[in-house]
Amino acid sequence: MADSLNTPNKHTTNFVNLTLRDGQQSTLAQEDWIFDPADLSKVIAASKKAGFSGAEIAGGQSFQIAINSGYNPFTILNAVKHAMEYGNCKENFQLQMLFRGANALGFRHYDKTLIEKTLQEFIKCGIDKIRFFDALNDIDNLKLPTSITKQKKITLEAALCFTHYPEHPDRYTDQYYLNYTQALLNEGYTAIAIKDMSGQLTAQRISTLIPALLKILSPKNTPLTLHIHSTHHENSLHAMQEALKYPIHNIETTEGSLAGGSAHHTLKNIAPNNIPNPQEYQNLQKTIEKIWSKKPNRKDHHIPETLKQQLCAAGVPGGAMPFVIRDLSQQQSTITAKYQASKHTNNNKNLQEFTSIIDLFITELKQVCSDANLPLLVTPTADICCKQAIANLAFGADPYSKTLAGRYLNNNNQPNPDTRFAKLILGHYGELKSYNPKTPKHKPTPEIITFFLAHNAAQLKTINNNAAENTTGDDLREAQQQAWKLIQKLGAAALSFASFDQLTILYALKPYAPLASTDPIHNAVHTYLNRSEKSKIDGRGSIFPGYEFLMQPLLCHMRSMFVFNKQLEAPDIVNLPLSTFGSTLTSHLFHIYIDLSIWTNVTNLSNHLSLLFSSSHTSPQLTQAAQHVSQTLSQLDIRPKQNDKTTINQALQKFQTLTIAELFSTLALINAFVNDVAKHATNPSLYADKTLKLKDISHLLSQPPNPETHTPWQERIRQSLASKRLKLETDLEKRLANWRR
Repeated sequence: MADSLNTPNKHTTNFVNLTLRDGQQSTLAQEDWIFDPADLSKVIAASKKAGFSGAEIAGGQSFQIAINSGYNPFTILNAVKHAMEYGNCKENFQLQMLFRGANALGFRHYDKTLIEKTLQEFIKCGIDKIRFFDALNDIDNLKLPTSITKQKKITLEAALCFTHYPEHPDRYTDQYYLNYTQALLNEGYTAIAIKDMSGQLTAQRISTLIPALLKILSPKNTPLTLHIHSTHHENSLHAMQEALKYPIHNIETTEGSLAGGSAHHTLKNIAPNNIPNPQEYQNLQKTIEKIWSKKPNRKDHHIPETLKQQLCAAGVPGGAMPFVIRDLSQQQSTITAKYQASKHTNNNKNLQEFTSIIDLFITELKQVCSDANLPLLVTPTADICCKQAIANLAFGADPYSKTLAGRYLNNNNQPNPDTRFAKLILGHYGELKSYNPKTPKHKPTPEIITFFLAHNAAQLKTINNNAAENTTGDDLREAQQQAWKLIQKLGAAALSFASFDQLTILYALKPYAPLASTDPIHNAVHTYLNRSEKSKIDGRGSIFPGYEFLMQPLLCHMRSMFVFNKQLEAPDIVNLPLSTFGSTLTSHLFHIYIDLSIWTNVTNLSNHLSLLFSSSHTSPQLTQAAQHVSQTLSQLDIRPKQNDKTTINQALQKFQTLTIAELFSTLALINAFVNDVAKHATNPSLYADKTLKLKDISHLLSQPPNPETHTPWQERIRQSLASKRLKLETDLEKRLANWRR
């Protein structure tokens, strides 16, 4: 094998780092995930220097886990993307994500409009490559929206979910995958990946499958990527090394302390001679270990090797193993008692040994998969079939029954959970297509379909049409209603977490909540707001109400920018126009700005000023001062005056020309006016002798003391603005010092 790796090859295989997404998902419990965009940026910066061509940063379970951890997945992505662009590091490096076709990033099939909006938002926030897969390899679940196929700069990659049933070698053959690949190319996909989650690929199978695929893909220069989990260490390593003999475009790895186990092999493990820059590669390992520690608490390392090999041989993915072992452990006494009570049990079988329980599970899993007509064991079908097998062992009426009722019904003749398995049988997730005109579909037998039609807890009916077409049409509208209610309740606090469009997507694909009354998005915003308190000056103060709502998204981007440009200094940062942070963040900040609570106070003040204008006892000086205040508030308020798209876009264009200093100083001055007039409404000399415009703010921010040109009031304004700016700069300087460490 070493000779083949050293053989000169005109084709250079690229390597993609999966540590940030699949690496975490395969190894860590939810509470141990890292979502800080600055930390993710550090790994990406180190990966690029080490010679990797891309990194997976979004999608899969990370979407749900990020929300549960109080992070907006779109903000994370946009901060990293913008930081790379700002540091001129985006060229020749793809940010990729994983998308479950019609299942999107949630738990069921979703409306096409919602899927399209979700993909558009990810692309807007920086995704360059989207990997689509379906757990059934059902192309009807992978139909691409026209607006997405028109995105010429985006790589649309379809994954061939790989599985192998040793007892049925004629099912998932090379020809099956070739036919499926051609169907995907016809659909508009521009790249293909082989996705093996459960360690079924061998070097021998690679030697036949990859050359056959390349015959289809190479003439059109369609990239081919290999994705193999390292759960079965030797098999997967030999398979990847075999793949390097061929002109394959990408091989995916996990690096540092999250590598191996249920994740993926490292580049060093696969091809030590292919490391472009060994020193930078070492720096990448150190970066990962510094963020996650040298010995993180890995859930996959808690699985004994013997059990891992048992499950892996049965096709159980590494990601499903922890819950399989947990659930079987919880049900072990029930399963043991049931089998010991049966006269059919072999007396030589020691059911007190957990490996024996695993053997029973594997036997039942094979039967469950056979009943479902051999589905591919990937997310979510692997979870569904494994849970059903455990339910049959624990709750089935007769563990040795050859009948469906004995296995899938309990002693009370009621269906065992899992309802999702009934959905799988009845076609709610799609079809197992053969991609062979002679036998186009692989359905469960009529007997099994009839049984589950009559015996399922949710009283589900068979779906005979395309499952992806059988959607309600209400996903987007219902999610918008929920997002709207949250904004009405929390205002700028909710918008600081996510834009209205993003909140809509988050609600539509929200994490599972055990109680119907639980709102996981509201909980996410609450967690985010607790964290955003640290964005206040010195973690305590602010210069206007809602300061942290604007500052938190900015700091998120600044920290990531600093990873790629460590020359940034606080005075330079505060002088950056908002447009520097990109159109996505600028638009986000604009809507937070519009919804700040300070505007309620401004409205109240304007109403109260009308009392001075209408009073017959108001002096000319007081009237003039009140007019200056009213005009200043109008001049400094750049919110759209009308609710039409043209006016809103014009206001946004004006907003993005402001520097950070101008934005925060303007709001601080407005807040000061509100407070000053409230205290000194009848003493005009204390609060206004001139109308101030935005250009005046910019001028005063940059001017030293000048008694000759400034009135005492103007000098007070200048000093106030200078003080606020100094607070802002000093706070940023402290943060920069921490970031440098």
